[in-house]
Amino acid sequence: MKRFVLGTSSFLGVLATLATVTMMVAITVDVIARGVSGASIPGVLELGETVLVAAVFLGLAYTGATNGHIAVDLVTDRLPRRASRWVVAFGWSSTALILLWLAYATGARALESTEKNESRMGLVNWPLWPARWLIVVGIVAMLLVAVVNVARLVRGKEVLGYQSFETTVTDTTSLQVAVQEREDISSLTAANEPVIVADDETNRKDASDA
Repeated sequence: MKRFVLGTSSFLGVLATLATVTMMVAITVDVIARGVSGASIPGVLELGETVLVAAVFLGLAYTGATNGHIAVDLVTDRLPRRASRWVVAFGWSSTALILLWLAYATGARALESTEKNESRMGLVNWPLWPARWLIVVGIVAMLLVAVVNVARLVRGKEVLGYQSFETTVTDTTSLQVAVQEREDISSLTAANEPVIVADDETNRKDASDA
């Protein structure tokens, strides 16, 4: 299940990236066209709206599988490790329930839109139902990530994408270097704080002061 979720989220992440690039190119071309001819290219606005939906919702699962969503850990960082894990499990369980409801609601709306061949009238007649299905796919993929994370936390494992960094120091100089490295790494991995392990009581006190 883990391999399937990671593979699916990575594939959707690639599609989200391509959608973002497509949106950038389309907008750039449209701006150039308006500057040259004074008129927009028909369909570019509608295309931009559709690929924006793809970029947002298809990227949900990849961000979740890499532990990249914004997390506030003011409480969990101060709890014992076991209690912290169960709090996080509760959060992911709540997320899974909300996503399950969203998947049902958006799925029903997408099915209705497909049956009615829903479209938007503009410079071109643009179908809306494909974008609605993109929303469903993105939410279902994120739901799978949430379910896997709950299962992992219940079994005592870390969530998908979690990384820990550990370094051992033996003197004050290496301790200072380790503290600097911890700050550098933390700036790149906000959800995962590196750990410094000191070999003696003096270094432990220095590490806590740092």
